Parts: sequence; structure tokens; C-alpha cells
Amino acid sequence: MSVGEPREVEEDQELSNTPAVSTQDVSSSDLNRSDSDDDDDDTEYNSNVTDNMAYYDRAVEEIRQGDIYTCMICTVEMDYRCQMYACNHCYRVFDYDCIREWALKSTERTVDKTWKCPNCSHVNKKVPAANRATCWCGKVINPDPNELNPNSCGQTCDANICVHGCSKMCHLGPHPECIRSVHIRCRCGRHTREITCSQAKQFKGKRKYQCEEECGLLLACGIHRCKKVCHTGICGACPEILLADESQDVAIKCYCGTNQLDKIYCKDVKIVNQCKSTKVKDSEDAVDPSPFGVYACDEIRTVEYSCHQHSFVEKCIVLLTKSGTKPCPFSPKLLKTCPCGKTPLVSLAKPRTKCTDPIPHCDSQCDKSLKCGKHRCPFTCHDGPCMDPCTQIEKVKCCCEQSTFLVPCGLHEKPHCNLKCESLMSCRRHRCLDRCCSGRPAAEVRKKTHFRTADLADETLVEPEHVCLQDCNLLLSCGKHICQRKCHPGKCPPCLESDSNDLVCPCGKTIVEAPVRCGTKLPPCPYPCIKVVRGESVCGHVPIEHPCHSLDTPCPPCTASVFKPCKCGKVEKVRTVCFQKDVSCGKICNKPLTTCEHLCQKKCHLPGECQTKCKQVCHRKRVGCDHFCVRPCHSFTECPDTPCTALIKIHCACGRRAQEVVCGATATEPSKALEKGDSQLPCDQECELVKRHEQLKLAFGISDKSTSVNGIELDKLHSLANVAQSFEELQLPYGESTVSTYARQPEWCEQIVIVLNKLLDDKTRGSLHFKPMRASARHFVVELAKSYGLYAESQDPEPKRSVFVKKELGSVKPTLSLAEIVPLYQSFKQADKERKAKEYESRSTTTLLNVIADPASLNSSSSSFEAEYTGFKLQDVADGVTEEELSAMIGPYFEGTLINDPQFRIYEDNDEAHTRYALLYPAAYASVSENCAGDIQQLLPHVEYLCRDNLVAGSVALCNISQIYHSDVPDIATTVTASQATEETDNSSKEESLSPDII
Repeated sequence: MSVGEPREVEEDQELSNTPAVSTQDVSSSDLNRSDSDDDDDDTEYNSNVTDNMAYYDRAVEEIRQGDIYTCMICTVEMDYRCQMYACNHCYRVFDYDCIREWALKSTERTVDKTWKCPNCSHVNKKVPAANRATCWCGKVINPDPNELNPNSCGQTCDANICVHGCSKMCHLGPHPECIRSVHIRCRCGRHTREITCSQAKQFKGKRKYQCEEECGLLLACGIHRCKKVCHTGICGACPEILLADESQDVAIKCYCGTNQLDKIYCKDVKIVNQCKSTKVKDSEDAVDPSPFGVYACDEIRTVEYSCHQHSFVEKCIVLLTKSGTKPCPFSPKLLKTCPCGKTPLVSLAKPRTKCTDPIPHCDSQCDKSLKCGKHRCPFTCHDGPCMDPCTQIEKVKCCCEQSTFLVPCGLHEKPHCNLKCESLMSCRRHRCLDRCCSGRPAAEVRKKTHFRTADLADETLVEPEHVCLQDCNLLLSCGKHICQRKCHPGKCPPCLESDSNDLVCPCGKTIVEAPVRCGTKLPPCPYPCIKVVRGESVCGHVPIEHPCHSLDTPCPPCTASVFKPCKCGKVEKVRTVCFQKDVSCGKICNKPLTTCEHLCQKKCHLPGECQTKCKQVCHRKRVGCDHFCVRPCHSFTECPDTPCTALIKIHCACGRRAQEVVCGATATEPSKALEKGDSQLPCDQECELVKRHEQLKLAFGISDKSTSVNGIELDKLHSLANVAQSFEELQLPYGESTVSTYARQPEWCEQIVIVLNKLLDDKTRGSLHFKPMRASARHFVVELAKSYGLYAESQDPEPKRSVFVKKELGSVKPTLSLAEIVPLYQSFKQADKERKAKEYESRSTTTLLNVIADPASLNSSSSSFEAEYTGFKLQDVADGVTEEELSAMIGPYFEGTLINDPQFRIYEDNDEAHTRYALLYPAAYASVSENCAGDIQQLLPHVEYLCRDNLVAGSVALCNISQIYHSDVPDIATTVTASQATEETDNSSKEESLSPDII
């Protein structure tokens, strides 16, 4: 019911005491009204006036003031410019958009599509339409702002509370009682009264009251008068009771005079005046005004004919037959023929003289027409009635006319056979299931008749027996309503239901304006789903972008990456997608089985779902040998005593030769292969030769003992590290960056090594996923995984980028550990440093001059700093790369450093390949400060990453620009690789502590 619809108000209900809203809501103006220090007379007067108002009138006054009344949903103050909606039960005012959104969300959660008022919880079914806010009475849509009377259209309310309508101006709250005067008449129609229209509702629209006077009208008996109090309609039968009075010789007798009553209702007395008419006027029970009686009893009396020889019986009726007055039907004067009526009595015998004389019969057939109308009586002339019922036999077809039966004529119904009809009904869907159907002959004719397509739906062309009377009950094309017609041929008619509300998509941007015919579908909405716009989802994640859809269609499942506990409960955090319910950790159950001695081998499953049939190998120790039973699990039964099929090794006496043979042991017989011990094989000539060699080494004092690890002699590696020219010549199983990182962070790196070793040792696990870590840590994990022969890659975007490691076919542990290689690497680095120092000394010359130095120059030279590296050198620069591109790519990284006015120069070598290289350096490279040189060394990894990522250069190294420009051979300029610079920088800086975040 909208705001403008009328509501009936009981006469004795006071509007000011209506419990429509809670106490908290009624006093909301007091709670929201701010305290002020101005206590003038106007404020006190306004406060007293609003306190004396009804709560709904006070709400309008607070909205008019604009800063007191708040919307219960959005808690924002409302003023006269707002679009408003008022609850038709408690009259609480809300912002229109707020209550519409409230209703939409509520209907989405309820099965019956209802929503409740936020204040009084009154149930509503109609959702406020979009942009169709009305005034209080509902006549004007989107009314103009009214500063004096907010949300009022100014017209008369005219709600249909009575025939006059509500006379109040468009208002909030219940409608007042109608006080117009109306005239009503009493039920008997003698008196009238003037009352108000609201009081007339007590008479439920009939406008008649009771005047408390007796009716007084003459009743149907013509004697008594109606004693009912003021009533409508006829007075009815006379309720008076007539009593018998013996003192005055007044008795209540029946018509025949055999019975009498002490009392009788006046309405049961039936009297007919025999003097005026001999006909019975009212009924067969009517009597004459004779003293015989006024009612009919149940007695039956015998009345004699005038002959006093014959008689007949008669009930207690009004016109009683006097005994002896009726002529006898057997009198000779009346009876002239035999009983069949064909022969006169005169010709049959001597004449009859009295009624008691016998009646003679003729020899003719009675031949009177029987009651059936088709046959005549076959008996000879007889007394009494003719044959009834008729028993003449005739051939009659059954109802379906498929069989013929011999039946008596008196059998009024047609015979029935047991043949099922199976004819098509008028709907052309069902078939007649009756047996011996009377409509089958016409159905057979209809079956052979060709009808037009338009006549197939004409039921007048179908026999009545085969008109289908079942309900159609098929679903109409709209998919919501059922066909209300009876079963019919062809398609059901289109659904004629329509909705007066607009058909709006959930996001509210695609609308089909009312009236909307049932079955109408919204066109596809190109806008995003409303839940995507609002960011709403059941799981709390950001919903996936998808277009608007109907409320019946669920949104796509959430694919956000989350952690959930697995089914078996072993792992609390398993990475999976949000919508996934069946989460498995992949671990084997390993719980003891109840059917055998083994453990459950099913992977992560719910409790109580362990495997019921064990398919493992028995693996119990055999009785006759040390091997295990290899037969399939046979529960708790004993292992079969069959020869052992396990292979065992036997050796020769010296142990050089070995051979595998079958054990063959049983519970009673030991293994024949071990009867003679392990040395069953004979030694050959090779064994004798090996034995001779050992004797010679012992004689000459030759020893094979050396320091080795996994077959690798560390002494040889140490000697090789001192003479190797590059790291590759050492032929170590690890990369140089991996070894250098381990040398700086041995504790953290050792944890990564332990994790990878466990992965290779665990035969049931094929991969692992490290937790997110920084780029330098990820680089170490990837390079170390390559040394193990594992597949490794970085996954997920920053800052949660992590490393995924997976086993491959050739994954094995390296022969040497990082801890054993670090001393070799340090020896190599020390030897390489000494070698480079010797080369630098051999290339430099010293000239001694006897010159008197200036004291100022001595002071300045003593305080000057000579940088070892003053720029970057990019080798193998790609063709097409220009100096401007280098400046745009690398220049922004120099802005926050001490590298002022960076220069970018590209040169070409004079070799046969004509390779290109580039120099990056500050303009004042000859006077580089110590801090600037530090910035150059720290930027080397960034420049190397940019060049490699953008495919600009093959390698990047630090160099001394002065030596390159002043050297006759630029190619021998002093340079340092990125890994060496990183090592020196990290050695000077404080060690960072990392943690091996591993899943």
C-alpha cells in the first residue's frame, strides 16, 4: 500500500496514542537537536509546539527546519528538497534512494522477495520504483520542493476512506475521521437518524440500525402478529404454539380422527374451506374446517366399496372417502368384457348377477401393449397386471457397437463389452481409456475423415464422449505461469499476464518500461555487474570484472589466491583459489588400516574415508630367510609358504666377482644359494692378477690414500685454483654468483641448500614453492637450483614474487657442497687479485726527476683523491642503438646521484667484426670525488640489468675513462665485472640478514 492509499482507523482509537514507532524514533528530534546557549522566547515557544504535536506532524516540522530530522539508513539530515518515502505503517520518513536500495538488497536475500521497514519491521512486497518518488497522497510524481509543507503537493488528499474521501490537504500520517452528516434508516423503515460518516462504518455500509420496536405485521397464518424487534426482510413462519383445551372441548385431531395432539405449531396447521371449493389449495394435507382435524397422521384405513364386499386402503388425507360411497369396479354394470378386453362376457358364460361372481377368461392371447412399448403380452387372457418387466429376448449391440448380445427387453441399459476404446480425444494428446465407449463408432468415422488444419482445434466436430475435460497445466512460453485452459490441441496461447512495474536490470541502467508483458526478457546489459561496481562479494575479495546479469544467474566464482586447510587437516594453509571447496594437500594419509597391517596410501581425504581394500605388497618378514613377502596384501592371514623369489648376491673368495641368484628358501628348507656361504663363486685369472698387483704395491711402499670428497681430490683443486685464469677453468658444479653469495651469507644460503636436499631425498614430493622474497634472494635460489638440475622459475607479481622449484629427470645433488668450495673460491680470488696487481705493475713506469716542489701544490696533491673507476663500459652494443636512446634509458637513474652531467658515447672497434662499445661517465671524469666513485660502483648492477633487459649490450663493466682516452690500445683499459663490484660493495657494507621463506 502506497503512502496515499487509505487506511481504516477504528472509531475508538486515538491517533496520538498509536504505537506506530518506537520511543527512540519519536524522540529522534530531541537527540539530534544541538544544544545552544540562546534561550529566547521564540525557541521555547517552538519547542513547546513541537512537543504537543503528533509524531508524524513533528517529523514534517523537523524536515522543514532542515537540520534535525535524519534518515534512519544513511543518517544524513533531511530537508524539504529531498525525495522522501514514508512507511505506510509507522509513518517514518526515509530518503527515497536509501529506502529503494534497502528494499533491493532485502529482496535479494529473501525467498518471497519481501523487505521490512527499518523502523517497525512491517513487511512490504512492492519495491519503490526508480526515480518515481511521490508526494504524501501519491498523486504527484517527483513533486517540486515545498518549503512550507515538505513533500506535499498542496492538493486535497481525497483518499478513499469513505464516499466523501479525505478532505485534508496532502499530509503525512493517518487520515482523520470523516465528520460529514449522513442519514440512516432503521431496519423496519419507520425511523431515521442523523450521524457522522465515520460512525456509519459501524453498520458495515448498510446504514441501518435497530430501533428497538416490535414489528407488529400480520403473519402468514392471518391470526398472529410478528413480535420480532425491528428487523429486515420477511417476518417468516408463525412461531406460535396452539394448545388443546379440554375444558372448552377443543382438541387437535388428525384428518381421519384417530389421533390427536396436545399442542401444535401454528405454521403446521393446514385448513381448506370445503364450502367454497372442493379443490385442495395448499397441499394434499389441506383439510376442511370440519372438526375432524388439522394435520395428517401416519395411519392407513380400509374403505369399503358400495357393494360392501370389496374394499381398498387409504391414507389419512384431507378429503376422506366415506365408506360405501364408491361404486365397485367388479359390478356387472361396470365390467362387460373378459380381462383382456377382446371377448364380451355375454358370449363366454351365463350373465353375472353380482360383483362376487367369477369373471370368465377367453382363450385368446392377452396381447396388451407392455410398458416397453415394443412388445405385447404373450400370456393367455388373465387377471392382474401383464408381464412387467418385459422378458422378451432380442439382439442388442453394445455401447461401442463392436459386439452383439442377447438380452431381455426389460433390461433398460445397453450391454457392455470389455474392449478398451483407445480413441484420440479432442486434445489429440490423450486417448480414451473407457471400456465399451459409446462414442467409439463416431470416433471411427472421425478417424477416416480428413480435416483441415484449422478444423483440428474445433471441438464441435468431436463426439461429446471424447471431448477432453482435463486441465492443460502446461507451462506457458513465459516459463512462469501455467495454462489455465482445459486440455487442447496445438500450442498454448501466449501468457496474458503483465506487470505494472518497469523491468529493470540489477544495475538499473537497462530498463523496459511498464507495462511489461510476462515472459519479456531484458536485452543484454553492456554495463558491469552491480556487485562489481559496489565491490561486494560473499568471500570479501574484489569481484571479477563481468557484465551485468540477472539475479537468478550467479556471479562467476572468485579466483583470488587464498590459503585454506586441507581435507585431512595435516596442512592448515594450502594455496588455492577462493571458490575451491575440495582442498587437498597431496600428502598420503598413513593411518593404520582396520583390515590389515598396512597404512592408508590414499592422498589427502576426509576423515573416515580411508581405503577399504588394500592393494599394497604384504612385506612381512618370511620365516625361512631374511627377505620379505612380496605377495599382495592378504589381511591378517599367514603368508603362503612358497619358495622365496628374492635375488641375493654371491661373491668369490677375493670379493671381486659377484652374481645374483634366487634365494628359494621356505619355512622348512633353507636357501640353497647360501648353504656353502657367500663365497660360492670360484676366483678366475683376473682375480689372481689383481692380487699380484696389490702385493707389488705393498712391496714398493705405494699408498692410494689421498684427501678426496666423492672421488674428487681436493689437493688437485687447490693447486688448480692458484693457476686458473678464470672461474670457468675450475669446472665447479656451481656458478660464480652462487658461490660468492654463499661466501657472504653462509647461514641463510645453507638453509636453502638443506631445503633442496630434502626435496631430492623425498621421493613422494615433486616440487616446492618458496615464500615471496627479494630479487637478490630469488636470483640465488634460481642459480642454485640449476646446479641441482632442478627446474626453477619466478612466479606472481611484485611484491609477492616467489620461486617455484620442480624436479626433473636428471636432478641430482652436486658432488661438492658449497661449504667445501668456498675455500677454493677464496683461494682463486686471492690468486687472481695478486695476478692482476703484478700485471698492473709491469705495465706502469716510474720517472724520477729532481724538481723542487711548490708547497701549495704539495698540500693540494696530498689531499687529492684518485678514483680507480670513473665510468661504465658497455661491450657488444646492439646495432641501431643511439646515444639518445641510452640517455633516455639510463639517464634518469643518474639524476639522484653525484654523477653530474653524464656523457653517453658510442664507439666502434677496429677489429674485423667491427663490434661497438659505449662509454658512460660524468663530464668531469678527471676529478671524480670519492663519493661519486662510490655511486658509480653502486649503480653497476642497475645499469647491467637495464642493458640486459632491453637487449642493448652484451655486458657492462666499470672502467677508468682517463686510461681509455690516453691509452694507445683502448681495449686493455682497466675494467671490473659487475659481480666483482657487487662483491666489493657488499664486503664494505653491513651484512643483511635474510630468512629462507620456504613453504
